[in-house]
Formats: sequence, structure tokens, C-alpha cells
Amino acid sequence: MHNIFYNIYQYFNTRKWFGFCILGFLLLGLVFIASKIEFEEDITKLIPTTAENAELQKVLKNVNFTDKIIVNITKDTDGSVEDLTQYASQFIDSINTSSSPYIKQIQGQIDDHEIQKTVSFIYYNLPLFLNEADYSTIANKIQKDSIAAITLKNYKTLISPSGIVAKDFILKDPLGLSFIALKKLQELSFGEDFTLQNGFLVSKDKQHILLFITPALGSNETAKNTQFVKNLCDTNSKLNNAFTNKASAEYFGGTLIAVANANQIKSDIQLTVGIALTVLLLIFILFYKKITVPIILFIPTIFGGLLAIVLLFLIREKISAISLGIGSVLLGVTLDYSLHILTHIRSNTNVKHLYQEISKPILMSSLTTALAFLCLLFINSQALQDLGIFAAVSVIGSSFFALLFIPQVYKEQTKPSKKSTALDQIASYNIHKNKWVIIGLFLLCFGSFFTYNTVIFNNDLSEMNYMPKDIKAAELRLDKLINSTSKSIYIAAYGDSEESTLQVNDAILTKLQNLKSEGKLINFSSISTFVHSKKQQTQQVERWQSFWDESTIATTKQNITESGTALGFKPETFNRFYTLLNTTFKPLERKDYKAINTFSVDDYMTTKDNYTTITTLVKVDEANAVMNAFKEDSQTLVIDRKQMNETFLGHLKNDFNSLIGYSLIVVLIILFLFYRSLSLTLVTVIPICLTWLVTIGIMGLFHLEFNIFNIIISTFIFGLGIDYGIFMTNGLLHEYRTGEKSLTTHKTSILLSVITTILGVGVLIFAKHPALYSISLVCLIGITSAVLIAFTLQPLLFKLFIGSKNKRPISLRLLIYSIVSFTYFGLGGILLSLFSVTILKIIPLKKKTKMKWFHIMISKFMKSTLYTHLFLVKKSD
Repeated sequence: MHNIFYNIYQYFNTRKWFGFCILGFLLLGLVFIASKIEFEEDITKLIPTTAENAELQKVLKNVNFTDKIIVNITKDTDGSVEDLTQYASQFIDSINTSSSPYIKQIQGQIDDHEIQKTVSFIYYNLPLFLNEADYSTIANKIQKDSIAAITLKNYKTLISPSGIVAKDFILKDPLGLSFIALKKLQELSFGEDFTLQNGFLVSKDKQHILLFITPALGSNETAKNTQFVKNLCDTNSKLNNAFTNKASAEYFGGTLIAVANANQIKSDIQLTVGIALTVLLLIFILFYKKITVPIILFIPTIFGGLLAIVLLFLIREKISAISLGIGSVLLGVTLDYSLHILTHIRSNTNVKHLYQEISKPILMSSLTTALAFLCLLFINSQALQDLGIFAAVSVIGSSFFALLFIPQVYKEQTKPSKKSTALDQIASYNIHKNKWVIIGLFLLCFGSFFTYNTVIFNNDLSEMNYMPKDIKAAELRLDKLINSTSKSIYIAAYGDSEESTLQVNDAILTKLQNLKSEGKLINFSSISTFVHSKKQQTQQVERWQSFWDESTIATTKQNITESGTALGFKPETFNRFYTLLNTTFKPLERKDYKAINTFSVDDYMTTKDNYTTITTLVKVDEANAVMNAFKEDSQTLVIDRKQMNETFLGHLKNDFNSLIGYSLIVVLIILFLFYRSLSLTLVTVIPICLTWLVTIGIMGLFHLEFNIFNIIISTFIFGLGIDYGIFMTNGLLHEYRTGEKSLTTHKTSILLSVITTILGVGVLIFAKHPALYSISLVCLIGITSAVLIAFTLQPLLFKLFIGSKNKRPISLRLLIYSIVSFTYFGLGGILLSLFSVTILKIIPLKKKTKMKWFHIMISKFMKSTLYTHLFLVKKSD
């Protein structure tokens, strides 16, 4: 393979301008195609799709959770209700002026015209908003004495100053039947703890006005919502100053939290990565003594990333922005190949020898890492599949490009530099000969067997959110007002038509009313208190007609006339009401409800591609009772968003456990095919396994948790562990075969990789955002473990399995013992066996007789294990 790269090098070395022209056109073409790509920011793409949750995924894509921004306007010490309403009016005017493209609607203000429209709409469709309990109320109202009392009350209202406003309502509906139905709309819109005053939603204690903003954009579209949130803050600051000591406002909502998270991530990354890049550039320039080195280093990485994006563009309609964002962090792996090549050029200016030395390890490293990433294709998650493809193609592309590009553009002095840097001196230190480090590493590995099982997976995404103090305080104050932090669950009715879905939702309403009466839920908001299926509407019309038969209408008319005549009303005064009683009503369509703006059907009901979902919000202390009540109902899904995330992410964690197994198998096969030696394969793989064990063991020791973000980054650690293992093995093998001291060069390139990784990702340890902090912490633990184990254990394993000029390799018998130990005691058994024999065979002890008892104990332990195994096999036969 190295001859192919060397021949290509020779061809372009004499035709450099031709090569650079091809490179320029290639990069421009990749940039042009990559610029056409479309991204989607749907975080649910991370959730694996299986046959079991296919229906749930379909519902979730269609359902409308309507995350509103709640504006809580509070009266101050010197304020009044008029100040509250003035503040609210000015807020609505101001925010509509500055942010109308970002707002779908603002609820909480209802003017007199809208009230009249709503009452009229209910009046002319009255039977469709009444239930059986309402007819009991109406039956009491039409009693003779009740009608007389109501008529007298209407008379007093008409002769009062408010009679001008109420006159039309009273003449159309003297018994106030419309207000029975209007109460249902009030409960659906804002509950019983608020009343309308001056056209606004005012709390009963007259201290608060609530406004509800429905954003036009989803909360995850943070780039566009950032300006909207800025406008809200500017408006808030301006009005709070204008109404000092009278009224003030604060906001709470998913959009605000999402933008705060995005801004904090941006701020953290700008600060930490800015510092890291500056330090990295200085290190590269000082180490390689060339100002062009940073450019040379990053061009292969850029090429690999662009190539991966173009490939994704060709096979996907849209690419998950989440996967690309995570993948950009993983691009640190691709930078290693450039570092390895540059470091080897410093010590080997002969290009042919250079290719002979580095081609195989770089191609092995890139291939094993890429195949490990491609194991993400086994997870039924589009975002993670995109991540696997992106990372794999980036790794392969950048490694090949680095081998072709860097030797062409980077020229070292004619003779290799003999002046060593501080990094070279660190790399030249034989840490594997320090017995205290070995003992410490042994104790760390041994302790990890007891702590790695204690690491848990945190399924709660809310804990990974960054919430500023002002938003957190607003949430707490809002909770005291409307119980906003009580547990919310959604009940989704779904179907292939609006009618069938509405029928399901009608049944849900009946069951919820029963659960509320039993005290199993706090409250609920269901559209079926106001909007019903045509089937139920037909039944309601029939119920109206059966109630208002000719006899009932005649008796009611006579009683109203008699009580009205005594007070001076003419017999024909209430003719419009009598006409209503004889009207033939028809069911309403969904579009008919758009005639009123006091509530929106679209907040609850969504139809896409002939698939309809209707959501009901339920407030509970404990969700189990409600979930159990609906778990057997067809076309009904109870959605506990937190529990749903925990379940899905729990499956994702299990998939990752399988993924590690798949990746390890792939790495074993590739290494064995390249090395064609079981011993060399074990020398390389065992440190990788130990790195994973120690990383998780340290996490368990300090009670650190995995989450959806850092568990994905763990693939990055696995990839770097593979790189370090391969380069150490090849360095050791080169020394073993040729006698040349090349291991220091390999270790120097690994140390440069460690520095770039720590500065690139590990520096995020200073981030305030919980997700970035957790990513950085796991990365720091993993990278430190990987380099320590590679530098300390791998040379010992090499001597153990391959041997040296003075020592023979390990016998096959020990391998058999180790396999048996693995059979009975898992990975711990084989690693403990290997560690024990390593200490006995490699550590230079003055008095080995002191360790004789230890050697005998280990030998007898493995032999007895083998004999037990053979006995059990024989017995089973």
C-alpha cells in the first residue's frame, strides 16, 4: 500500500501546479455541493424508531404540544388594576409592532366585540354546547317561580346603567342559557381562577394579568427565535421602567429556555474554543517551527468533513443538524492523522521511508475507527446513522488526503532535527518501567471492576438544560399562581379522519370527568368540552329537540309572558328567544369555529396527511392512575413527555451497549487481518478494553452519570483509544524488527493528539452549560486513561506476547488459562491474569523469590479453574 502513495507523491511532486489546481477545483466543488444541503433540527431524530414505537412516533410527529410563552404581569405596591391593564395593552401593542413575524397569536385579551361574537356564536348553536347536567339546570330555570325571579332580575338590569350593554343579551336569551355554555369555554381557555376585567385575564386577587403568546416558530428554531426573545426583553425593560412601583412583567416558556441554552452554548464555545485555538496555534508553530503548520494540519480535516457532508447530501433529503453538530466535535480524530505524519517527517525526511513507516498504521487506524463509527447504522435512529456516516467518511477521507497532501506541502530541513523539544523529552520517558505507576494502574483497574457497574444513565433531558436565574425565578412565581410545575401529561386521540378522532376524544372526556370526580387528577383541558364529533352533535340536537317539545315551549313562553307583563314587558319582547327554541340546528364543521378568536381549535387539533391528532392536557400529582385508565383504549395514547424521553433514551443506552460490542468485534477482525497475528491483536485490543473499563470505573467512583450527550462522545474516546493502540503497537513492532528507536516519535505524535483533544474538547470543562460540561468531563477522563494505559501497559504487553531480544513471549498455556478465567470471571479474570504475569515477568525485581508465592497462587488459580471447566464439560457429556 505504501508504494501506491509513494508513486502518487512522485507524480505530483514534479507537477505541483497541476496538483494544486486539481485540489482547488475539488475543494470548490465540495464547498458548492455542501452549501446546498438542508438541515433539520428535530431532536426526536435521536430517538430510535422500532416496530414497537412506530405508532407513537407517528403521533408525536403530528401532535401539537403548543409550548406557549406566558407573560405574568404583576401589580406592585403603588399599582392598581388599571395599571395592570394599561401595562398589558401597551405590551401587546409594542410586541405586535416589533415581533409580529414571530407571533402566531396572543391570548389573554378579549375585547367587547369578541365577547359579543362569541356569545352570538354560542347562542345560534346552543344545543351543541350542552350536556345532560345542563338540562337539569335548564329544567330548574323554566319552573314558574324561577322564571319570575329571572325576569325580575332582568328588569332591574335593564333599568340600571349597565342595561344599555346587556339589553341585546337579555332580549335574545332571557333565561341566560348561553352563559351555561359560555362557562365551558371559560374553563377551556383559562380556568376558574381567573376572571375577565377590562378585557383582560385577571387573577381573582386582582394582582396578576396573564397573557399567552403562541410563537410562530418551534422552540428548537433558536437562530430565528433569538431576535424574538431580544425584542421581548427590550419591551419588558422599557415598560418596567415606565411603570416603576406600579406594575412589572416576567416571562416563562420553552422558547425562552431553548434560546437561553443556545446562547449559553454559543458563549461557552466562543470563549473556550477561542482560547483553545489560540494556544493550539502557538503550540503547533513553536513545536514544528513553521507558521504554515496550522493550515497544513486543518486542510485534511476540512476535506474529510466536506466529503462526508457531500455524501450525506447525495443519500439523504435532509441531514440532522444535531448529528452534524456532534460530528464536528468528533473531527478531532481526523486531526490526529496530520499530526502523526508531521511528527514523523521531523525525524524521517526520506519520503519513501516515511510512507513505509506511517501508511499502514494510519490506514489501519482510520479503517478501524471508521468501521466502529459505522456500527451506529445498527441503531434505528436517523440522527445517529447520519453521525456514523459523517464520522466514518470524514475519518477515511482525511486520512487518505493527509497521506497525499502533507508530504507534498511540508518540507523539513535536509537532516532530521536532533534538538529535542520538551514534548520529545516527555515522550522519551519510559513510564512503563516505573513500578509505582504500574502498581497504581493495576490498583485503578482492579478498583474499576467494583465501580463500573455503579454508573447510571441519566434519562432526564431537563437536567441537561441551562436555565438562567431570572427564568427559574419566573417559573417558581408562576407555579404559585397557576400550579405550572405540577406534572403535566397529554392524552392524544388519533385517527385517519377528524370525525373518528373526535369520537375517540369524546370518550376520553367522559373518562377524565370520572377520574376528576374520584380525585385522581388535578384538572384537565379538553377541546371536547366545547368541540364534539358530528355523531355526538347530532345526538345533542336530538336531545335539545326532545327537551323542548311543544308542551315545554308553550309552558315556558306562557310563564315568561306572565312574569314579564307584570313588570311592563310586551308579549312579543322575547320573540327571538321563542324562535331559537323552534330552530332546527345542524352540526358544526371544524372551520366554523374559526369565527371566534377567544380560543383556537388548532391548539388542540392537528391534521397532516389525512392523519388527525387531538391532545388533552392533564395536570396530575401522580400519572399512574391516568395512564392505567387509558392503556387499553384504542386510538388513545397517554404521553408523559419526561417518562417517554426516559424510556426512549433508555433504549438508546441499551443500543450503545450493543454498539460497543459490535465495535470491538470489528476492531478485532480488522487488526487481525492487518497483523495476521493473534498476539499483536491482543497487544492492541487489551489497552482499548482497559481504557473503557477505567473510564467507566472512574465515573462510578466519583458518581458521574452518562447522558444522551456524553454517551455519544464516548465513541470519540473509543476511536482515539484505537488510534493510540495501533500507533504504539506499530512503533514497538518497528523497533523490534529493525532495532531503530522510533517509539519516541510515535509517542510524541500521540501526546500532540492528547494536547489538541484536551484543548479542543476538554477545555469545555469551564463551560456553564451542563451538557457541555458533562461532555468535557467524560472526554478528559477517557483521554487521560487512554494515553496512560497505552504508554504504560502496551510496552509490557508487547514484551509479554511478542518478547524481546532477551525474553521469550508468553506461552500458549497461559492464553488457555486466561480464556478459562474469562469464561468464569468475565473480562476481569483475563485482565487480572495478564497483569499478574506481566508483573512477574517484566518488572525488574532484585529479589524475585519474594514474589514466588504470588506466582504459585496465580498458577494454581488458573489451573484449578481449567480443571473445573474440564470436569463440568465431561460431566455434561
